[in-house]
Amino acid sequence: MLTLLHTSDWHLGRRLYGKPRYDEFKHFLDWQLQTLREQKVDVLLIAGDIFDTTAPSNQAQNLYYDFLSQVCHTDCRHVIIVAGNHDSASFLEAPKQLLKAFNIHIIGSMTDTPTDEVITLSDKAGQPELIVMAVPYLRDRDVRTVGHGERLDDKERKLAQGIKAHYAQIADIAIAQQAQLQAKYKRTIPIVATGHLFTVGGQTMEGDGVRDLYVGSLGSIGAEIFHPQIDYVALGHLHIPQVVGGQPHIRYAGSPIAMGFGESRQQKQVHLLRFDANPDLLSQPLQTLTIQKKPLVSAPTPVKKRKSVSHASMDLFADEELPESSMLGAINAEADINAEVDAQVSHEAGYDTPSYHLSGQPSGQVIGQPYNLAKLSDTTLLQSLPVPVFQPIQTLKGDWQTIKTSLHSLKKSQQSVWLEVVYDGQEVVGDLSEKIAELVKGSRLEVLRIKNQQKRDQVMQSQRMDESLEELNPTQVFERCLIAHQVLEEQKPMLWSRYTEVLESLQEGQQ
Repeated sequence: MLTLLHTSDWHLGRRLYGKPRYDEFKHFLDWQLQTLREQKVDVLLIAGDIFDTTAPSNQAQNLYYDFLSQVCHTDCRHVIIVAGNHDSASFLEAPKQLLKAFNIHIIGSMTDTPTDEVITLSDKAGQPELIVMAVPYLRDRDVRTVGHGERLDDKERKLAQGIKAHYAQIADIAIAQQAQLQAKYKRTIPIVATGHLFTVGGQTMEGDGVRDLYVGSLGSIGAEIFHPQIDYVALGHLHIPQVVGGQPHIRYAGSPIAMGFGESRQQKQVHLLRFDANPDLLSQPLQTLTIQKKPLVSAPTPVKKRKSVSHASMDLFADEELPESSMLGAINAEADINAEVDAQVSHEAGYDTPSYHLSGQPSGQVIGQPYNLAKLSDTTLLQSLPVPVFQPIQTLKGDWQTIKTSLHSLKKSQQSVWLEVVYDGQEVVGDLSEKIAELVKGSRLEVLRIKNQQKRDQVMQSQRMDESLEELNPTQVFERCLIAHQVLEEQKPMLWSRYTEVLESLQEGQQ
């Protein structure tokens, strides 16, 4: 049996409104090392955005290389790393030959030789056991030829065609290798593909930190670009864990840590795949999961009726008013497995040291216990493992009395929580920041951001007066400029196209 762990979007070095998060990243990487050992993982696959910037800090680099060095002391035989849009391809590939000696394979950018993106991994006996289509983030310049006087829709069409053509080419190479190896070794050799892209219907949310890839062509890449003979597609870029096109073998793992307040209520996860799984394991009935949404502090609300979705299809559960594909963007880090399987996975009240437990077992004994199972085929099982919350973050929103009550409750809980406070009351509160600072004084609460919706609604001339440049990505800054200069709608597509080209040129220069 071959075990593979799919993760992505670590964004090492990312700050939250100026607040360093290195302790969180260290705790996550330690947890992941523990998972590699406990689950006896053979292959670790990281689907892009390892770092948050193309020039990561020394501390972020230390975390990365220390983690890789420790992986070499586990049973994990191979590590596959592909670059994302936040990564510098040249930076990742600089130690490529050295790391390859430790079976750490890195693909930073589209290669001149397509066969280099097809990696065959061997088992302990030296026989082939897995073929990986290691496709990184495909930049515009990699897959599109520029034509004289082409229109924006021509550019989008060529870009989508270029991405599809590249995947088709790599798939042909992988499938041909699979046929040769299976004929020679008389054993099944699965194919896994990677990708760092935005797919049709991909779910995002405000404040999730996802940077646009191709302005104007977002969502133009459908699940059909992945050859049906591929056993699993490990995607990165979107921070919400999700299935693509209703096909359970094509998945985003999502970010393991909430990258912004918009992600604070997601259950973060990594995907564990078992190929050629034990028949006894595959014959077991799938567990049924119920997710409960519970903010850290909230007023009593009526219980909503829940509906379940088959794990064989979407592996999701949602409130009835939520679309199935977006459910995972609305859940909190707390889950209950139905009583009929007599199991439960949930965070305890102490968010600093979350633990998981099964009925009848000591708390914290089964940290790796999956909360989500899916059979991808007769021989392949997927388990989604919940990632613990290492630093809770939360948004408090409401009028002054609501905010005051919530802060008092959180203060009493003695939890270490980073907060975004959004005031949307009618009453004018001129000294809002001072009042909030006084309320959290002497507690373990840290307010990283205060938004006064009242001021926000007063003026559009301030175009998001409550925003700081630090919280905006380059695309959002350009969008604000278009609004500020009252650019006509018919002129925007052309300007967006030119701006994207300039932005990408600048990013290339940094590499």
